[in-house]
Amino acid sequence: MKVSIIVPVYNSEKYLKDCLDSLVHQTLKEIEIIAINDASSDNSLAILKAYETKYPDKLKVYSNPNNLGQGATRNKGIELANGEYIGFLDSDDYVNFNMYAKMYEMAKKNDNPEVVTTGLVFVKNNDYLVNNFKGIAQTNGCIIQVADNPSALLDESPSVCNKLFRSDMVKNSPFIEDKMWEDVAFTYAKLFKASRILRLNDADYFYRRRTNEGVSSQNNQFNAHLFDIFAVNDFLKKELKEAHKYEQYEYYIRWIQIAYSLYRVTEIFSWNIEENKKQELTDKMCTLIFEQYGDWRLYPEELLSSKIGIMELEKINRYFEKQKPKAK
Repeated sequence: MKVSIIVPVYNSEKYLKDCLDSLVHQTLKEIEIIAINDASSDNSLAILKAYETKYPDKLKVYSNPNNLGQGATRNKGIELANGEYIGFLDSDDYVNFNMYAKMYEMAKKNDNPEVVTTGLVFVKNNDYLVNNFKGIAQTNGCIIQVADNPSALLDESPSVCNKLFRSDMVKNSPFIEDKMWEDVAFTYAKLFKASRILRLNDADYFYRRRTNEGVSSQNNQFNAHLFDIFAVNDFLKKELKEAHKYEQYEYYIRWIQIAYSLYRVTEIFSWNIEENKKQELTDKMCTLIFEQYGDWRLYPEELLSSKIGIMELEKINRYFEKQKPKAK
């Protein structure tokens, strides 16, 4: 088996057929699709079973006895996967029909790099699936030698879904479980552990942005998992320390920890909650970031603002100056 694709499914009946159609019609023939129903309460399991009946050689359906969350469900998929490369697809997204063939073939032409990445496009509907969109840029890509150019990894999306990971990179290196933003730790740990990464520029992964439902919507309202980001950052550090890579890339790892923590702060600004509660949460987040990762203002402003936005970074800095005594 060349490629295994793991699809965690939880209450995705509205979009699930688009996702599955984009997978069962992949031009890569030696592909296995591992769909795991995470105790959905809607019609998702029935849809999965219907596709499994129609495409028994491509799709295998499994079910969790209770809701385990995305991290644990993906870990179960990794255990089941048989492919040389392993990829992930969110059940409300979809991909170009030749995406995995292209990524696999380019990996073989470039001596099997540990990670292959491709372009990601934000969409609202399935127009690109219907038209089998070919992508804006069709290139041979480029190889990143991680030790020589670690800053290039900061441009990579934390998403695992626009990537293929060589099986030996992930089989004994799982996702953190029971936490949001588990992609951040998983993706960047693999990128910095790798010696070579193949970056393709094709726009082949279609990320469905839903502001009123799904994970995307949680960024716009109070989120009880706000402080999960610190556990995710700790998990990333632990993985790289165990791989004896942390000291080598500490500057870049701290940037990732700071950037994604500050991004959580910018989400608080848009929450529809009382102003004093916003201030309390912002104060606590900034204090923890400062205590755990140091003064983020020591990093180039353009570097941080590329991730969280110029105006948002300025707002955080102004706020922090007022609260600085508390941070000490």
